[in-house]
Amino acid sequence: MLDFAVSSLDGPVAIRYPRGSMNGSINNSDEEIVLGKGFIAEEGSDITIAAAGKMVSTAIKVRDILKKENIDSEVLNLRFIKPFDKELILKSVNKTKALVMIDEAPVYGSYTMNICNIIPKNVDVLLKTLPDEFIKQGSVEELLKENKLDADSIAADIIKWRKK
Repeated sequence: MLDFAVSSLDGPVAIRYPRGSMNGSINNSDEEIVLGKGFIAEEGSDITIAAAGKMVSTAIKVRDILKKENIDSEVLNLRFIKPFDKELILKSVNKTKALVMIDEAPVYGSYTMNICNIIPKNVDVLLKTLPDEFIKQGSVEELLKENKLDADSIAADIIKWRKK
């Protein structure tokens, strides 16, 4: 993504660097990187889970947990948060009728609010973001778990949400 930003774009670019490091790759797509376009990281039919950056690997872990509960999740790697891939998101949520947005930012500073504005009214939405408050010091893993943004907590919330 950094190479794409430096070599393919002519104007200013903002790159979001979350705390911590990322193990492994979330770019399991052979598709060329195109500004504003994401891709389906994992196919599914029951719910759509959308994320960007390192939270995509969390979304894939959530998908694996939900499989054990017979919930088939489609995971979207948004790649870009502005502009975001409206077509990709709408195609997926029109199929699943349920969207879970995962972002490690407070909801009002998050790209999730922009995406919620385009979601059809007949789609159920669950936002998994940080609370709108100061976050104390700690390791990224500790803080995500404490704020219920780790894979186990997200999966548990989705299971409760789907049973309503």
